[in-house]
Order: sequence, then structure tokens, then C-alpha cells
Amino acid sequence: MDKRMIIRYWAAVLALALITGCAVQEKPSGTPANDTQSVHSSSEVSSVDSSEDIPSNVHESVEPDSKPQKPDESSGKSQDSQPEESSEASDSPDISESDTSQSGVSSDSENSGGEYPGNSSAVQVTSESSSATTVATTAPPEPVNIVIPEVRVPLSPGTDVASNDKAVLDYSNVSEGYISVRWNGTGKMVKLRLTYGDKVYDHDVSGGGTTEYFPLSCGSGVYKAQLYEQTEGNSYSKSLEIEFTAKISGETTPFLYPNKYVDFSSESAAVKKAAEICTGKTDTIEKLAAIFQWITDNVTYDKQLAATVQSGYVPDPDQVLKKKSGICYDYSSLLAAMTRSQDIPTRLVVGYAAENIYHAWNEVYTDETGWITPELLLSKHGYNIMDSTFYAGSSDKEKIAQYISDSGNYSALYYY
Repeated sequence: MDKRMIIRYWAAVLALALITGCAVQEKPSGTPANDTQSVHSSSEVSSVDSSEDIPSNVHESVEPDSKPQKPDESSGKSQDSQPEESSEASDSPDISESDTSQSGVSSDSENSGGEYPGNSSAVQVTSESSSATTVATTAPPEPVNIVIPEVRVPLSPGTDVASNDKAVLDYSNVSEGYISVRWNGTGKMVKLRLTYGDKVYDHDVSGGGTTEYFPLSCGSGVYKAQLYEQTEGNSYSKSLEIEFTAKISGETTPFLYPNKYVDFSSESAAVKKAAEICTGKTDTIEKLAAIFQWITDNVTYDKQLAATVQSGYVPDPDQVLKKKSGICYDYSSLLAAMTRSQDIPTRLVVGYAAENIYHAWNEVYTDETGWITPELLLSKHGYNIMDSTFYAGSSDKEKIAQYISDSGNYSALYYY
């Protein structure tokens, strides 16, 4: 090859290198030179009395290292034992516990939208024949659309009422499985007693003109509703009484509405959190699994509250969510609020676990299974239970799951 041919060859190579090198440096107008994509995540887990057969409240306590115990035949029911790292107790079976608080996992993600070097999703390819670099990019994920559902709203239309100068008892919506009570007085304890056959439910009434809703937990049939006002100490006098027949529209209807013990609305934090957890899920079991998993991962047992709980305590799902801790009554109320908001019938159950632990848990309903009591087969998620308190408080998930999935360990007294 003569000298002129050699010069032309190297000139062509140099020109090619210059052309391709300039092409890599060009960017669409408006694109930052140093775009980045970052993801930040953090997690923090914090860890009735009355008279005339009117029950008091749900009390409980948890000892992390305790094991399931049988009742001491010489001393009756134990108040301090509980299966695998949990224990709960009460002096008498009624509806009012105490406790609220939680610990949660929060995460947020941020995408600066970059498509060039500096973006963690970019892939760089370098040509052996030049210093040029080409970049392949991936599109940022679509934002998740969280839809807050419309939830059922209990009403007091005043169509069918019993009243006096102190109270209004509205039974206009018994077909939907609930009644309401408004007690206008203050300063004295008031009880609502609902009797259905030989089943008796006693409820505390707040007073002060607040309207409260109570479920007709026994289904369709004849109910007697009585309001009692405290006279002195543990003595009560009857203030109002009405008997009515309820033809409830469906077996599960009472357990879809909010009530005094499972309080929520479309604006509730619990409802919004459930919507977030269930986004993208259409199957009932998947929703139940996701809600159960979130609660047991994020809510810790409040032993101090359990030790100091007072008669008349009522759980507040939003407060439990805020504090990220609670007792069994709180766990069960929060779970019921979340699942009911997703249109899944859910009972808040009060009764005994292992015959000696006064306790609260949940039962849920699906079209495929009917009422699941209390076990829920979710083996692919590593648990098969709806007792969120015991499950969350145990370090041996397999062992506590075996205990809870045995319905013989549970005896229900009341449904809310």
C-alpha cells in the first residue's frame, strides 16, 4: 500500500470516530444531564362492672414467653395464661376492653424521571470500535391508583322509635341488622340490654346526646331492648323498653356495617389503609391475607394498656392504626373495620381461648366457605388463622398457627 492510501485509511477511521462520539453526547432538549432514580424505604415496628347480671369488660394481658396452659382445676379460669407469648383475661364476659396503638412499616418511592447515565435503571453499552456509549432505558412504573370504597353508613331515620325525655331508641333499620340509641343525660352509667331468647347482650351507652349503633348479632327474630340507668353503685333502674321483630335482609348484613365496637367511615384512616393494602386484589382470600399480614406485621401488643384497662373501654380502629399497638380487642376491631370496608362480612368475637383466656378474635365470611371460625386457610402465606393478636405476639409462627387453627381452642360468647 503506498503512502497516500495509508493516509486516506487513517483519515477515514478518525472521521468515523468523531461522528459517532458526537452522536452520544446529544440529548433531547429539557432532559437533565444527571437524572437519578432513588427509592427510600424505612420500617419501624413498635413492637362491666355493673349489677343485675350486666357484664363488664374484656381485659387481657400478654406475656411473650408464656405457653398454652390448661385451667387450674383448683382455682378456676386463669387470667394470666395464654398460648405462645400472649395472654388475656377479664373478670366477667362483657363488651368493653382497653388498648390502642400500633407499629407500622412505611415506605415511599421517588423517581426523578431520568433516562440517561445516573439513572439506576439505565444500561450502558460501549462499542469496541470507538469510545461511543449508547443507553437503553426502562420507563418508570405507573402510579398506583388507590380507590377509597364507599362504605355502609348506619342511619337513624326515626320511623320506628321508642323514646322518653331521656332517650331515643331507633329500630327503623332492623332489616339491616342494627338499632341506634341516643341517651341525652350525663353523669350516670347507662346500659342497653338486648335479649334474644336465652341470649343476652349488654352494652354501655355513652350518653350526652351521642347516637350509637349496636348490631343485632343473633339474626332475624324477636328482640327485647331495655335501657337501664344507674341509680347508685351497682344498682340500675329500667328507663325504657321495647320489643320488636327483626327480619334481617341477610345473615351477614349486621357484620358489614360500622357499629360502636367497629367504628369506621369513608374518611377513616383504617379504611384508607385497607384500600391501599388491597389495591390490585380482587379475590376475597387475597384481600383477607393482605390485611391480616399487614396487621400482624405492624401492630404490637400493648402490655401496659392490658394491665390497666378499665371497664367500659371501646376500641377505636383509627387510634390503633395511629399508635400501632393494642390489645386483642383493638386488633380485632381494626381487622373488622378494614375487612368490612372491603365488603367482607367480619365478626368481632369475644369469648374464651383455651378455656381460660378471655379473648377477642375475628371470624370472616366468604361465599365459598361460609363463616371461617376461626381458622383461615392461607397456607401460601405461611399462616392459616384470623387471630391476629396471638399470631402477631408469637415468635414461633408455625406453632401458634397450629394452636389457633384448632377451633376446639375457642369458645365464642358474643359477636359484634
